[in-house]
Amino acid sequence: MKYLMLSCREATRLTEKKLTVGKLSFWGNLQLAMHIRMCDRCQRYAGQSAVIEKALHRQFEAKDETTQNLDEPKIELSEFFREQLLQRLDNGEEHKSG
Repeated sequence: MKYLMLSCREATRLTEKKLTVGKLSFWGNLQLAMHIRMCDRCQRYAGQSAVIEKALHRQFEAKDETTQNLDEPKIELSEFFREQLLQRLDNGEEHKSG
């Protein structure tokens, strides 16, 4: 059973991987699904991340390709922001409800 349990940090990483890559391994999907069912905070994070991802995709799809600047940088969260988020999850903020 311990192999199925993820930390919030790992659940966040898998959530982001699923949104960016589009798929996870069978075990990754199983572990993430189990964690999200038990952790309200990660459940909210996964839902909010999915909404943001969809909004970004719609925004980029709606751009007129003739006016799109091909040199425009890709929008990504900075590594610093990601690390700060993961640190907050590791600092005792996991599995709290409310």
